[in-house]
Amino acid sequence: MTDPMPVHVPEQTFSPEEVAETLGTSAWWVREQARSGRAAHLRLGKSRIRFTAAQVADLVNRATVVADTSRTERQPEQVDASVLGATVRSIGAHRIRRSPAAPSREAT
Repeated sequence: MTDPMPVHVPEQTFSPEEVAETLGTSAWWVREQARSGRAAHLRLGKSRIRFTAAQVADLVNRATVVADTSRTERQPEQVDASVLGATVRSIGAHRIRRSPAAPSREAT
């Protein structure tokens, strides 16, 4: 005895606008994901696209970023700037400037 043909019950489909509202994005972004092949979708006619619940779930899974807890906070490297040496500009910047009101050491 052969198995009877399975009856395909159509499932509910969602428009790009409905998917966008659910995900909190724009309909343009949802259409772009479908157009670029990053999201599975149904194409009905020339320009009408629809999404099943499983396809929306797959889109959410693809867009989900998993936190990387293995990375430690990067500490800045300690650099020894003394190897660069002093420049004329840096020497001038660190030269002690005397104000005209302050008595000079030479006058005493």
